[in-house]
This record gives sequence, C-alpha cells and structure tokens, in this order.
Amino acid sequence: MKIYLVLPFIFISGLLARPAFDDYFENKTLRIDYSHTGTADAEIFSLEQVYEEGEWPGTRQHIVNDLNLGSYQACVYDADSRELIFNYGFCSIFAEWKTTDEAINGIHRTMHETVRIPFPKKPIIFSLAKRDVNNDFAELWSTEIDPHSRFVNREKKKIPFKVEKVIDNGLPYAKVDLLILGDGYTKKELKKFRRHVRRYTDVLFASAPFAERKEDFNVWTIEVISGDSGIDQPRKNIWKDNALGSTFNFFDVERYVLTLENRRLRDIASVLPYDAIIILFNTPRYGGGGIYNCFATCYTGQPANSPDWWSDYVFVHEFGHSFAGLADEYYSSDVAYNDMYPLHVEPWEPNITTLQMDGQPKWHASLTDDVDIPTDWNKSAYDSLSHLRGELRETDPDYETKRDVIDGQLQAMLNAENFDVVGCFEGGGYASSGIYRPSLNCRMFSKSLVEFCPVCEEAIRRVIDYYIE
Repeated sequence: MKIYLVLPFIFISGLLARPAFDDYFENKTLRIDYSHTGTADAEIFSLEQVYEEGEWPGTRQHIVNDLNLGSYQACVYDADSRELIFNYGFCSIFAEWKTTDEAINGIHRTMHETVRIPFPKKPIIFSLAKRDVNNDFAELWSTEIDPHSRFVNREKKKIPFKVEKVIDNGLPYAKVDLLILGDGYTKKELKKFRRHVRRYTDVLFASAPFAERKEDFNVWTIEVISGDSGIDQPRKNIWKDNALGSTFNFFDVERYVLTLENRRLRDIASVLPYDAIIILFNTPRYGGGGIYNCFATCYTGQPANSPDWWSDYVFVHEFGHSFAGLADEYYSSDVAYNDMYPLHVEPWEPNITTLQMDGQPKWHASLTDDVDIPTDWNKSAYDSLSHLRGELRETDPDYETKRDVIDGQLQAMLNAENFDVVGCFEGGGYASSGIYRPSLNCRMFSKSLVEFCPVCEEAIRRVIDYYIE
C-alpha cells in the first residue's frame, strides 16, 4: 500500500486547505476507461484508454469532498507532491455481480467501466479504492497518467443523433447536468421519445426535493436511434438491435434492466456535458435499474392491467439510486444478491442502517423526539400480506385483480400510525431483519407515489449542493 493513501482522510477532515480547481485542472474532461475483472474474492483492473473530452460539467468547489458515498472511490493525486486533488465515489455493476452465485462460485467476468475527472494540468496518479470489511477505503489499483501524452485519445467524436438542451438553467459547472438517452427507439419513434422526456422530467421535478431545486438542473437529451423497437428480453428469447444494449433479466432477475455496453454509452454521451445519465428504454414492460454515479434506466409506457403511474414511480426511484446513492429499503422482492449488506458492518448508504454506531442510526439528528430505537411497526401483518401476494402471483389466474386489492391494503398499513415518524423501522436493503430504514414508507420502499422520506430528501439535497455550491 502506498503512503499517499492516507492523504484523502487528512484533506477530507479539513486539517489542510482544500486544493483550488484552477491550480490543478483545465476546463475539460479526462475520461478513463478500464477493464474490471475477477470473481467474488478477486479483482483485477487494466487500463484501456484515456480520452480528452469536452468541458468539465462537475463541481469546481468540492473537488475533494466528504460525501463518503459509493462502494468504490476514485482518487487523483498530483504526481509530484502526492497531494490529493480530486476524489469521486461511485458504484459499479461489477460490485453488484460480486455478490451473485456466479461470482461466489468462482466464475470470472470482465466488465468495462469509466471514471471521468477534470482534465489535469500535470501528470497524476489515478487510484481506485474499495471499501474493506470495516467499510474503510483501501487501494486496489493505481496508475500514472500524463495528460499531455500522445497516448491520450483526443478525437472529437461525432454522433449521428440530435442533441437538445430541454431545460436550461445556466452553465454546466454551476448546475446538475442530467442527460436523458433513449434506447430501443427507431427513427420513426423519436417523437415518442420526446413525449417521454417531457413526461418524466415533469414527474421528476414534481417530486420533493427536486421540485424546489429545479433551477439547479440542466436537462439534456440525445435522440439515440436503434435498429429495432424495444430492448432484449432473454427469458422470452426476444432479442433486439437496440443501440445502448439495455436488457431485461440482468443477473437473471426478471425486471432488472441494465446494460454492459459502457464504451458505447460513454462515446455517445461524450458530446454533451453531464453529471448523471438516465436511459429511457422503449417498452411498456415494467422494469428498471440504478447504479450510483453510473446510470439509471426506466421503462416507458404502461403494461396491460397496470396502473398508469408505475413508470413515474420507477423513474424517480431509480434516479434516487443513481444520483444520491440511496439504498433500496424494501426487503420482499426477488434479487440476485447474497448478503449484500453484512449485518456487522454499517452500510455507507444514507438511508439504511445496521445500528453499528452505538445502537443509533446515522440519521440520529433527524429522529422524531422520544422515538424508540428500533421503532415498532405492524411488520408481521405486513409480511403476511406480502407473502400472500407472492403466492397468488404464482398460482391464481385472477392475480392482477387481487393484487390491486392487496396493494391497497399494504399501502393503508404504511399510511397508518407512525407515517410521519423518523425512527428506525426493521426491514430494508433486501433483508427482513437486522437492517433498518428511517421511515415507515418512502419512495425507496414501496411501489407508490409516496414522496421520499425526510432522510432521503436530505441526502438528495446534499448531493445537489455538492454540484452547485
């Protein structure tokens, strides 16, 4: 381990002055592409290509930050002084895959990943660190990068797709720049894509806390054209020529939608400044996904016999993952993960806890006065009703009608007593016991149009402030 790894904690703690953007960086973006290979127990990184891209859209004030989000952290050090001059937390598809049966059984996979940083004026040490068993960051890989080297790809990419700034609130570096891409839209369906963009941006900015922070966002679109309409559905043997490679059944989970076409995605996105990406995929089938500081996906349209607001819920929910690092608070849905959150470790996500901090949640400052920790709720009745819903789905031909009735009963239980309480409610992070969430109900817990709980709202505001202050 290199000695300069202790520097992030020195600078983040505020003991030394934070570096100034103009001292170390130009108003351009350095894109670092690498391969991430391994199993559940091993990780190997290989540098693939470094690119010079357009203006830097991210923060210039918080280039060394203490957000402490993400399962990985990219750190940039001045090569001469070893001073930490930039850090950036993120998650990856690989990190989720490491908890699947495939990875645990020793099968190797390689995934393409990207980290984008402001363009350095001088050579740097680029380092990737991962949280260890105690949730502290420990370096896994580092490499030296000379931004002036002839090996930096400076090609100005041209894409045959229309770009548009649909919400303009100011210069990219002073705003959160949200980029919306379409996947599975043919040339004849671009008007449909534009309608979807209007719909889901309206949905996002009608939801707290985004509603009161709309002026802090720019929204961009790229009208990506696919050869076929729709996206892949492997379990149904449906395969599409969709430009961004979005696919259902990711990790063999029915409704999980992600893409492994990272290079293609980043090449297309490179023509615009962006801080966050959402992919709208052109199918009425329910599905989506979100990876912190990577991207989010959301279906469009409505499946038969389903409420017309479900995709509105998914859009905001998945953006909560990808933008603010919020964890799933539900615990009764099928996932591919094994022990995603070890109970002896306090999760880094701001909205779940294992009570490893002297028996208090990380949101202790926001707790309702005199609330019990843990906070009692009618969990056994809720779980019984949820279990019945799952059984009916597998056996009852009239499931969809009965589902709506049960969903109404479940929501009524969540909207009963304790609705406005910020406490510590058991059940979250895909685990029925041992993991706790802040509120009885939240956009990260139930499939409904309920707003984010106060803890999640504050986490989102904190990330917005990181970009714009």
